[in-house]
This record gives sequence, structure tokens and C-alpha cells, in this order.
Amino acid sequence: MKIVCDVAEQSVPLARLRQAGHEIICISPPEERARELPSDFIHDSEGLFCALPPTNFEEMKKLRWIQITSTGYSQLFPLRLTDRGIRATNSRGCFDVPIAEWNVAMMVALARDLRQMIRNQEAGIWDRSAIFQREIRGLTVGIWGYGGIGRETARLCRHLGLRVHVFTRGPIGSRGDVYCVPGTGDPDGRLPDRVFHPGEEATFLADLDFLILALPLTKATEGLIGERELKALPTRAFLLNPARGPIVNQAALLRALR
Repeated sequence: MKIVCDVAEQSVPLARLRQAGHEIICISPPEERARELPSDFIHDSEGLFCALPPTNFEEMKKLRWIQITSTGYSQLFPLRLTDRGIRATNSRGCFDVPIAEWNVAMMVALARDLRQMIRNQEAGIWDRSAIFQREIRGLTVGIWGYGGIGRETARLCRHLGLRVHVFTRGPIGSRGDVYCVPGTGDPDGRLPDRVFHPGEEATFLADLDFLILALPLTKATEGLIGERELKALPTRAFLLNPARGPIVNQAALLRALR
């Protein structure tokens, strides 16, 4: 295949692809924004590896496969890939570890008001208030969605002594068909302390200290967290959204914060 790579070059995998007989065209420097790519590079390419498809995507008449660098795939919605018979793959599983670590880092930072602590440090203020010493051990984290990111977040949280509650559409089982960094996640679905299902949203949300959204943006999940869900959360709770912004109804969120 002729493959256009609009991503940061990695010499080892590129060498493997070339050894396998593929023609690789690297766009340099890569940019994580939608922009026009040179027509002579893309018009006859069969594969595309990118963060965002080019604005002149329609010129790729021979494209058979597109690989994106993200787990979320909403950037592909306008492209009519199914109409053209183009296969699409994402990077599911590759970001479970960094996003789960971000979740834990944010929980600690929010619980201890790390931003104010740094402002105090910069201003030379010595403030020993209890808020800056608060522990997250013993608190309850709710994970809405239990894919790779949710499972790795659950693993880290259990090690830190948090109670892990999970909301998911169906039974939690084995996840052997998706890439997972060895030694991470919850491949057999055994870590949650409690599991909630549709119809139990209010009960799931009622006693959380943290709510983490770990589900894709689809027509079914757009605006999923709205007035009712935010009211069900305790006022002490923090909402973390490492997924996609529109999963939370912005107007309802602003009202809840006010």
C-alpha cells in the first residue's frame, strides 16, 4: 500500500512497514489540525495515518484505510467512510495508562486544592489549612463506562484505597479482544466494588466524591450528563471528563456550578 503518515515519525515502525513492501510518505512537520495536504502526495494513497483528516480528504479517491492517533473518533463522522467502503481504525488501548494516570493526578490535585497551594507558594504564603492535606484514600470514585481507560483507572484507584463504583450498560466481563498494555487494566472485570446498570443512575451518582466519564461520544451519549445527573451528585463531588466535551450538557453544567 501507499500510506500517507501525517504523524510524528517513528523510525522503527516505519522501517518495518517499508521492509514489508509498503510505500510510506511522511508529511513533515505533522500538525494536529485539519489542513490541506499536497494533492500529489494523497491523491493515489491507499492508507492514511493522522490525527485529523485533511480538509481536502475528498481528493483521496483510492483510500481504503484510515488510522487515527486518538481513541475518540468523532473527527471521522463527516467523512461518509461507510459509503466509500473505507475501513477506519483508532488507537483504542494505547492511551489507557496516560489517561488513567491523569485521572488520578486530577483527583489528588482537586482534593488538595493544588492550584491554590502553588499560588500560595509563589506569593510566599505559608498556609497549613487542612484542605491542603486531604487524602483521597477511602473516598468513592464513580467511573461511567468501563472500557480500557475505566479499567486502568479502577486498578490505580484500588491501589490508592478508593472505593470503585462503575456504571455500565451491560455485564462486566473479559476484555481479551482489545489491546491492553501488559500488567494494566482489569482484563477479567473483577475490580469494581459495585456495578450499576441503566435505571440505577441516581443511586450510582448519589454518594460519589469523584465522577469520571470514560465513554465515547456517540448520538446516545451526547448530553448524557445533564440537569438530572448533576443534581444527583453530592455538592462535594468533582466531575472529571477525559472523554469528549459534548457528553456533558454545557448549559446544565454552568447552572450547576453557579
